[in-house]
Amino acid sequence: MNSEEQEKQAKKNCGKLYRKVLTGCEIIMDDEKYFTLSGNNVSCNRYFYSTNPATTPPNIKFRKKAKFEPKVMIWMAISTKGIFDVYVHKSKLGVDQKTYLQECINKRLIPFIDKYHYDGNYLFWPDLASSHYSKVVQERLNQKNIPFISRNDNPPNVPQGRPIERVWSILEQKIYANNWEAKNADHLIRRIKQKAKELDQPTLQAMMEGVRKKLWSMWRDGLYSVC
Repeated sequence: MNSEEQEKQAKKNCGKLYRKVLTGCEIIMDDEKYFTLSGNNVSCNRYFYSTNPATTPPNIKFRKKAKFEPKVMIWMAISTKGIFDVYVHKSKLGVDQKTYLQECINKRLIPFIDKYHYDGNYLFWPDLASSHYSKVVQERLNQKNIPFISRNDNPPNVPQGRPIERVWSILEQKIYANNWEAKNADHLIRRIKQKAKELDQPTLQAMMEGVRKKLWSMWRDGLYSVC
C-alpha cells in the first residue's frame, strides 16, 4: 500500500471509528515508546541558550552522545480516567506477543478496565504493532469481552488523532527538564514512573474527550485538518 492509498484508508477508518464512538462510549488507547538516559533525542534538549556563546563551557555546547546509548521501553494505556500503570520493558528486544499479553493486557489493561470502565461503555484502540494483534491477544480480549478496533479498521499513521502521542511529548519534557540525565536504566525508570504520576489529570481528560471531534474532522476535512 503506497502513501496515497494509506491516507485514503486512514481517512475511511477514521469515519468508521467515529461512528463507533458516536454513542458516547469512551476510548482507551495504548502505545509504546523508548526513552534514553540522556534525552538527546528530545527537542527541548537539543539546543542551548546563552547571551555570549564564546564564554559557554564546551560541555554545554558539545554534548557527547553514546553511539549505542542504553534505553528502556515504556508501555502506557490512557483514557479520560487517566493512566493506570506503566509497564517498563528493559530488554533490548521489542515487546513480543507473549510479553504484551502478560505484562500489558493481563496485568495492566484488564485491571484498568475493571477499575474505571466496568460499565462496559468503552472501546479499546490499540497501537498497530504486530504483537498487539497477535492471535493470542485477540483471543484474550474476546474472552474478556473487551471491544476493540479490528486491525483492518484501525487508522494507520494518525498520531494527530491519538492524544497519547502528545502525552509522550509532555512526559519527555518533564523527565528531561533542565537537561536532566539518568545515571543508569534503573535511575531512568524511577524518574519515568515519578513524572508519569505528575501528569495533569484535567489535561489528560480534555485531550481524550477531544478524540471524537478529531476523528470527525479527519474523516470529513482530511487527515491534516487537526494538525
